[in-house]
Amino acid sequence: MLQCAECGGPYAISGKDRYSCTNRKKRLPIDELGGACCGNSKTITRHELEERVLNCLPVAFYSLDIFDRISEKMVAHETNKLKSAPSRRDELGEELATIKSKQASLMQQIQDRHAEGRPRLAILDDQLDELEVTREKLVKELAGTAEEPVEDFQAKIAKLKAQFNPANTELAIRELIFLARNNADEQAKRRLMPIVRDLIQTVVIGKTPGHQPAALQVHGDIANIMASMDVMDILQQQFVAAAQNDFMARIASGEIDTEQKRKKLLEAYAEELLRKSPEWENLQVSVVAGAGFEPAAFRL
Repeated sequence: MLQCAECGGPYAISGKDRYSCTNRKKRLPIDELGGACCGNSKTITRHELEERVLNCLPVAFYSLDIFDRISEKMVAHETNKLKSAPSRRDELGEELATIKSKQASLMQQIQDRHAEGRPRLAILDDQLDELEVTREKLVKELAGTAEEPVEDFQAKIAKLKAQFNPANTELAIRELIFLARNNADEQAKRRLMPIVRDLIQTVVIGKTPGHQPAALQVHGDIANIMASMDVMDILQQQFVAAAQNDFMARIASGEIDTEQKRKKLLEAYAEELLRKSPEWENLQVSVVAGAGFEPAAFRL
């Protein structure tokens, strides 16, 4: 949900891929503002909004066993789908019952026409023939399905847990983030959205002086995650996230095509991290806190 920082109203599309405050656009009087109209004229493009939100995700993904949490949710989601999904045999049975009902209806129409002395219609015969062909295919598939061993439900759950384990989940999400940020891959962005919505409940959009970009403040689990990290953690994880993104970009470009190059690059990242750590230790908490870290919200 997008929310205006001044009037609390919703932000919505007001032009081509651009969001603005709905209350200001409609010039509605706001009780909380003493009957005045909202003065938040800041707009933001969908692209900028997505970029700024996506840029804060990698750091959060290093905290509080988040991949374990996402993995558990994915397994639970897929398990519910297994429980609610009908078996193929049940589906075939329903399809055969539907075809049988249609055949009976057509036969009744043919009999009624004959009883009334009306000529037989070829189209009814053709429909019956088509239904019979479909019925025979379904009967054959049903017979084959009956011979297949029924997989134990617990075995299916075990496969799901192996497929969606935290390590695999982390790799998949990092790849999606890379594609969404570096390649502006719309499909990758859509696949990330359920995770984003789970971490971020509200994005509050506020005014800034002049032509500066709009101020963004996120509320939700991601804000709590960021607030729970100390300054050193945040700076380290920002570095690691940037290194991860750089690493994937080099692999995608073909620059890192051997195990030796891969090892050398990882060692270079590690050396740079060691060089930066003493600098970060000297930073005061107030420097980062002043940038907008709060228990319930996080500014982008």
